Amino acid sequence: MKLLRQNIKGGILIDLVVTVGIVVLLSTLAIPYIRRYQPNLKLHSTARNLASDLRYAQQLSVTQQKVHVIYFDIANERYLLQRLETAATTTVKTVNFDPEVDYQQVTGLDDNYVYYNFYGGVSQAGQIILKNDNDQTSIINIKSSGYVELP
Repeated sequence: MKLLRQNIKGGILIDLVVTVGIVVLLSTLAIPYIRRYQPNLKLHSTARNLASDLRYAQQLSVTQQKVHVIYFDIANERYLLQRLETAATTTVKTVNFDPEVDYQQVTGLDDNYVYYNFYGGVSQAGQIILKNDNDQTSIINIKSSGYVELP
């Protein structure tokens, strides 16, 4: 009876060692793939967040009946969501880009501003192109109606 219990305990230990070995082997193989795709994931995440904030600025303009803008601060790799009022400009939100994501180009916008009017439209249509360290790009189109397109 004792011999049978010892064999069971030894079998469980062997199963545990084999299982841990398989997990370590799979982790070792998966880590390089994850690191290769991580910059692409950061790029797409940054583009989705920017598109979401553009839509948020549009929503705030319509609901509060105040002009809201998104300012692209290219030098500091960030953008600001601001409310324009007659007395002062209030910064609602500031977003810093991940160091692996850069502005490649901002076109069609006056001084890198997107102005949303009370109806949700923008003063000028434009395009923001983001780029990561793997030379992948993501394009955000802003239509004159205020529609934000992220293909």
